[in-house]
This record gives sequence, structure tokens and C-alpha cells, in this order.
Amino acid sequence: MPGSAALAGVVLGTFLALAAPTFTPIHRAGYCAFYGECGRNPEVNISLVSSKVPCLSNTPARVATGPLLALLRTVCPELVRGNAETTRVCCSLAQLSALQLSVALSGTVLSRCPACARNFANLYCNNICSPDQSLFTNVTRVINRTMVQGTPKVAVVEYQCFYQQYFADDSFTSCRGVRLPATGGYAIDTMCGRYGARLCTTQRWLDFQGDKNNGLAPLQINFQLVPNGTQPGDAIVPLGGTAWRCNQALSTQEQPCSCQDCAESCPPVIAPPTPQPHFLLGNANGALVLCGLLFGHFALVFVVALLCQCRRAKKKGTAPQPAPARIASRSACLSDASHRVLARAFRRWGTLVAGHPVTVLAVVVVLAGGLSAGLVTLRLTTDPVELWSAPGSRARQEKAFYDQHFGPFFRTNQVIVTAPGRPSSGYESVVLGAKNFSGVLSEDVLRALLELQEQLAATTAWAPVAGREVTLSDVCYAPLNPTQPGLADCCVNSVTQYFQNNATRLAMTATQTDGKKTGTVDWHDHLIYCVNSPLSFKDITALELSCMAEYGGPVFPYIAFGGYPGSEYTEAEALIVTYSLNNFPHDDPRHEWVLSWERRFLEVVGNFQRAHGPNLSVVFMAERSLEDEINRTTGEDIPVFAISYLVVFAYIALALGEYTAWRRVLVESKVTLALGGIVVVLGAVFASMGFLALLGLPSSLVILEVVPFLVLAVGADNIFIFVQEYQQSQREPCETREQHIGRVLARVAPSMLLCSLSEVICFFLGALSSMPAVRTFALTAAVAIAFDFLLQMSGFVALLALDARRQEVLLFLFFACAGLYFTLQVPVGLDQELAMPKDSYMLEYFAALNQYLAVGVPTYFVTTGGYNFSSPAGINSICSSAGCATNSLTHTIQYATRFPNVSYLAIPATSWVDDFLDWLNPTSRCCRVHWFGNLTGEFCPSTSNDPSCFGGQCLNATRRPTVEEFKRFLPWFLHDYPTLQCAKG
Repeated sequence: MPGSAALAGVVLGTFLALAAPTFTPIHRAGYCAFYGECGRNPEVNISLVSSKVPCLSNTPARVATGPLLALLRTVCPELVRGNAETTRVCCSLAQLSALQLSVALSGTVLSRCPACARNFANLYCNNICSPDQSLFTNVTRVINRTMVQGTPKVAVVEYQCFYQQYFADDSFTSCRGVRLPATGGYAIDTMCGRYGARLCTTQRWLDFQGDKNNGLAPLQINFQLVPNGTQPGDAIVPLGGTAWRCNQALSTQEQPCSCQDCAESCPPVIAPPTPQPHFLLGNANGALVLCGLLFGHFALVFVVALLCQCRRAKKKGTAPQPAPARIASRSACLSDASHRVLARAFRRWGTLVAGHPVTVLAVVVVLAGGLSAGLVTLRLTTDPVELWSAPGSRARQEKAFYDQHFGPFFRTNQVIVTAPGRPSSGYESVVLGAKNFSGVLSEDVLRALLELQEQLAATTAWAPVAGREVTLSDVCYAPLNPTQPGLADCCVNSVTQYFQNNATRLAMTATQTDGKKTGTVDWHDHLIYCVNSPLSFKDITALELSCMAEYGGPVFPYIAFGGYPGSEYTEAEALIVTYSLNNFPHDDPRHEWVLSWERRFLEVVGNFQRAHGPNLSVVFMAERSLEDEINRTTGEDIPVFAISYLVVFAYIALALGEYTAWRRVLVESKVTLALGGIVVVLGAVFASMGFLALLGLPSSLVILEVVPFLVLAVGADNIFIFVQEYQQSQREPCETREQHIGRVLARVAPSMLLCSLSEVICFFLGALSSMPAVRTFALTAAVAIAFDFLLQMSGFVALLALDARRQEVLLFLFFACAGLYFTLQVPVGLDQELAMPKDSYMLEYFAALNQYLAVGVPTYFVTTGGYNFSSPAGINSICSSAGCATNSLTHTIQYATRFPNVSYLAIPATSWVDDFLDWLNPTSRCCRVHWFGNLTGEFCPSTSNDPSCFGGQCLNATRRPTVEEFKRFLPWFLHDYPTLQCAKG
């Protein structure tokens, strides 16, 4: 191994001698490779920050004094020598000021982990200011420049930088776990270009930092990682040293990186108990086996008992004799007595009603009509949340708390596009290599999506109550401009947002040279880059396009694509367009605005679906779709409702008749009884709903559709029981018609009363449910059945005794055991698809959603009133960055993400407290104060270059704000929008 290492060093040294020009002839301690600024790099067309390239200067390092030394202590403290030594540097004050800006930009996302932020800053401090710069730097390309003063200079536009492998690896390791809470991902996602955090390595990380096309680097830096124990030769000494580990504190006053950013800092976490496995007996379902054994046991007992009885009967030689009459028990006596009392009461009542039919009917009509008039006050509940979640449930109370303090969660409108049957195609990128593109990821599909979004952006909807036209900008969620949003500010997530919804940018092409390869780059290359680095403001291709959406935020590929294998987003089977709209309370006039625009959204996308049906599969939904489709079922069920009642009416009329000839069917059919029975049932339904409406109980579409059929079934049975008993009963001598009706009613009414009473009690017990839809349904059904009994003076037919009781015992046992088994298998929850009509467009959407979308529902953790955020202890109990409590809220959530099978949490939570702390960090330029002038003491935005802001950081050290500082700086933070200079606004 030593021999091979030496050989590697010789080969590398020989390569340098042959390949690198001699712009750095002196590689010696105390010597620079470049110094000062020589203007902008003409090879960089677009730069996100203003920066200049250095001047070639292979000369001794300069002594740092005055402002330069003071700034060096702040930006690069490791380069400051002891008090007795003279500090030398290879950078001017202007260079160090530019370096401070660069460190501040990185510090915005890395300051959560002090060790990482310091290591990253040290790399650039050594590259630019180290007094031994020439030892590990080799300038390879320069250009001639003439300065403003007319002085000719040589500007450096490319150089090699040599690091020891271990030193670079340690620096990278300290940063690879740092989180970017706002995205749920890692900070390294923004610092590794097309590779993202998943594929990032030390070499790729450094290569992106040195890529002049990344929008930040002013020149090309080629990082060379030298294997440990080797030397590159040519007097070059790779930069080495000790990098801070992420679980190390930089000083006694500072804290190590937190668990969320550094796995080494995490305490041991006890895994929560896993869900109990299914009960198995061997490989079989245990519940099924036990139910089968239970059924077999009872069946065997029954068969043995039956055989024994038959054997005893054969021995006696006679058929089984009926059992002798037994003396009635007390309960039987009580039952007989109560039945006789009820029979006498109903006999008197039946005789009375039959004697005064007109008067009774008039009273019934008045009472039923009066109660039915309450329907004018009926309130229909169609909101699924109001229907299926209990007002007193924890989830409902927490949602109400959230809506009250933060407003309702925004509304989602979504389109999912697939291209069934379209073949995939390969693409060879000059810069990014070979990739496979699915059939739906083709230029014509992207243009079709772009046209759809342009139509929706231009769409207006009429709000009749408000009397105005509503546009997308009136209702859209605009996170970066919520007060006066334009169409460009609306949060729309789609694949075309990687091109800022601009057809010209989608059509752009450019000639790209990468090494010895030259070719054309187009939308394919930009898309490949953006799906791996969605937070980039500039790709590394010659297109030089931003990946950020038009509204200013990132488009994460797992939101815009669906049905992709692993992380191969270009092979996605579906493209997803998501419109986020503001949500408003129902009593807010703007609620009508958003409903009106969503109605128009459905019309436009429906037309798009029909226009592109032959080539594309388009499914869609709006926030209002679920409620609309549930409401639609009511109108469609009215014909079914009417036909059902007509069928029952005809059946009753014909079945109750006693026919002697075909020509007498119309005469002998019970049309009057059938019609009266249907009217009574409807009267019971309307009276019950009106009565509950007068009491202030809201109803639902479920009640309107189910209760009439339920009461119809009970009412029809009552008609058959009563009328058939009357037909089969002969009038006794000297018995009037009224007495005959009373006697018949006395025979059937007690049983009907008890049956109706049992049904009413069962439904009243169902009303104890906390689910609003179930409670209102049960109450309405109970009252309707009670009213039906009162109006008909009958009840539900008693259970028919089975003639062959012994033949049905085994069947009963089987269904009982099977019912027990299937009860154990019933899943808990409410499937939205079950509430949709069979022809609903939402069913296709749900199928596509389940198949393609890989994103779960958002989860919020909200602190209730009274929590003290302004104290250091209060902050540390919430945050997740360095110095936060190990059992803080966000840390506890982060621990839960380690066990997603139990917690169902995919990524750690983001907290505004963490962003506030990063915003206050003095290494960034987010929180600054004007030090002098007319604005003294006022907030200075990160985009301002006013001289009064320089050195005016809100805090002079990385620490928690005092109570006074918290109250002063928090309003500034809440009104500061994120920018490139400060992403934490």
C-alpha cells in the first residue's frame, strides 16, 4: 500500500506538470496565488450575487491590519494568529467583504449547525485568504484585464485547489445531515447541484461549489482530493487540518449541532411498541379457526341431542308426545296481564276512532301538517367534516382551534394527467448523462398543460351574491405576496413551473460544451437538473434557467410527478397540477368567490379533458367536488324515490285485494288503503323532520334518502298485518263495524306497539353516537317510526316464527359464528369513495390519487394560548437547532419520524421558531439595524446596501434573544419576505 500511494503521488504530480500552465510557479508557505479584485468574469453571463475574480499575484502574503484584521476576526477567526504574531493574508479588504457576503448566504441554511457552518466557511477562508494559499492552489487559466485606472492586470478565471481527502470528507460529513426545515429536506440539497442530498458525495459537493455556472461562483474552481498519505508533487501541499465534528461545540459558550442536524448528537431513543400482529394459529387466521371450532362444537352438540331424542322415541315405540302444560311462571303471568290491558285499551281506541273517522282524520292532518311546516327552518349539512366528525372530538376541537387562530387550511384543486399507451424514450444529455423519459413527459404534453394553466389564469367566474367577477388572483394562495397578489404570485405547483410557466423558456435551446463533448441542451436537461435540485436559482446548463416557480417558491418533484420508480422522476407515469386557494369561513363573502372560481375551474378542466381525451387521461377535482357530488345524488335519487313509493303503492293495492274476476280488479283492489298507507308514511317522515328542525337539529342528505325508505318498509308491513287480520276475521253476531275494527286492533296492536317501541329505543341508542351524521339519522328515524305508529295505530310485524325450527338452528349457528368472525375484520374509518355516485368523475380521481400521488396529508402541531415563546426556556422547548432542548417539541417529532410505521410521520416538522433563530443569527445579513442616519434604529432589509446597515446585526453573538429583543425583532421577521440574500424571511 505505501508503494501504491507513492506511485499515485508521482502520477498526479507528473499530470500536473504536463497539464497545468505555470501561472503559479512558486508553491511555498507565506506566498499567495492571487490577490485583490480584477473585475467581473466575462465568462459568467448570469450571477445571482455581484462578485469579482481575483488578480494573479504569486507574491508573499500581506500583513493584515486595521479594518482588514478586524473583519478577519469575524469572518475567518482561524486565520488570525496569536497576539505575539503578525497575521498575514492573501486577500484584500474588498475580497474579504465579498467573502463575508458569501459566508452569510451559506450561513442562512447552515447556521443551525455551528460546526458545519464553521467548516464550510473555513474552506473558503483558506481558499481566498490563507497566507499559505500557493501551497494548495494552482492557477490554470487567466485573462488580461485593464482596470478603471488604466492599469493592466491579469485576472484569474480558473484554478485548481488541492485538499486532503480526510479533511474534505470530514467537512462534508459535518454538513450532510443539516436540515432545511422549510422544505423537509436537507441543506445539502441546495449545495450539490443535480445530485441532490441522496447522491451527493464530497467530490460532487465541492465540484458544485466551484462550478462557475451555479450562479454563485465567480470563476471555475477544480477541487482535487488527494488520497490520504500521498502528495501531488510539484511542491504542492494539499490543505489539511482538523474539521469540527457536528457533535462538537466550537467553544464553551456555544452548543453542538442538534439531533435533527447531526445523528451523533442524538440520544438513544426507545422504539415504541409495534402494532400487535394478527392472531394466527399456525399460518391460518386465528379468529377464523376459533369461529369454525365454535360452530363445529355447537353443531355437534345439536346433532348428538337430536340423535338421543330420536333413540328415546324409538325405544318407547311411539311418536314424541307434546309436553304437558306447565304452570305459568310469574313473568308469563305478568306478560299475559300487560297484554290484556293493552288489548282492552286498543279495543276501546279502535272502536272510538272507527266511530269518528272524519274528526280523527282532521286532527291527524292538522298535527302532521303543523309539524311538517317546520321543514321551512330545516338546515341541511353537506360539509363532510360537519357530517362525520364529532364536535366534541379531539380532532374537531383542534381543527376549530387552528381555524380560529390561523384561518381555514387552504383549498386544493388538482389535475392528474397520464398518457396511457405512449412509449417512453431515452435522452442523452451532454451535461447530465443518459436518462429515460416516460411517454407523458413529452413536449406536446407539457405545452398542453401550459395552455390549460394559461386558460385557468385568464378565467373569471361570476359571483352572483357579491355581484362581481372573480379571478384567480382574488382567491389564490400567494405565500410571498398575500396582500395584493397578482397572477404570477399564485401558488401553482406543476412541472411547467420549472420553466416559470413560460412557453418561451420551455422552447429554449443552447449549445453546451462539457469537456470534449459539445451538443445541444433543451428542456430535457433543465428538467433533469431541477428534479434533483428544485431549490436552484440557476441550472448548470447553458440555458441558465431558474428552477424556482413563478411565484417564488420551489416545486418539489414528489408533488408535481406521480408513479415514478424510486427517485427517477423523469420516468413518472403522471403529471400533477395543484392549485392552492385561500379558504374562508362560510360567513365570509369571499367564500362565495372561491366557490364560484372552483365551479369555473371544473368547467375549464372538463373541457380540457374532453378535448384531449383521445391522447391523454385527465382526472381532476376541486375542493368543492366532494360536497357537490354528494349533493348531486339527492337530485338523481328523486326518481328512484318516487318509483319505489309507486311500486309499493301498487303492490299494497293489489296484494290486499280479494279478487273474484279480472273485470273486478279495479273495484276489489285496495287502492284507497294503499294510497292512505303511503300518505301516512310520508306524513310521518315529514312530521318527524319538521319537528326536529323546529328543535334546531340540522339534517343531512343521508336522512333525506334513507329514512323515507326505512319508514316505508315499516309502514307497509303494518298495513299488511292490520288489513289482512281484518279480512280474515269474521264479524261476530250483533257486532257493529266499529266494534269489529276495535276487536281486530286489539289482537294486533299490542305486538305492533312493542315492536315499534323496540325499534324506537334502538334508534335512540344509536343517537348516543358522537358522529353527527349517525346521531341525526338515528334521531330522525326514531321519531319517524314513533310518528308512523301514532298515525297508523299499528306497528311493525312481529318476527315470523320459523315453521321448521330444528331445520334453522344450524343455519343460525353458522351465521352467528360467521358474523362474529367478520365483525373482527371490519376496518375502522370512512372511505370517501363510498359516498360518491357510481358515475362520479371523483371515482377516477380517487383511483389516480391512490395510484400516483406519493405525498401524505399535512400534519400540524399547534401550541395553545398562554405559551411563553419570548423566554429562552420557551424557545428551547420548541426549536430544533443548536442549543435546543433534546426533548423539545420539534425534537420529539423528529424522534417519531424514525418509526414511521407507528407515527405515520415521513419527515421532521418545521417550526417558525427555528427560522426566527436563523434569521437572527449574526453570521447572516437577515436581521440588521440602521446604525446612523434618518433611519437609525429601524430595520434594514437584507437586500439593502445602505452603508448605515453594515455591521448593524441585531445580535452581536449567536444566542437567544432577550424578552425585549424578542418583542422588538419578531414583527420585523414576520414582515420580512425571503430573498436570495436571506432565505429565512
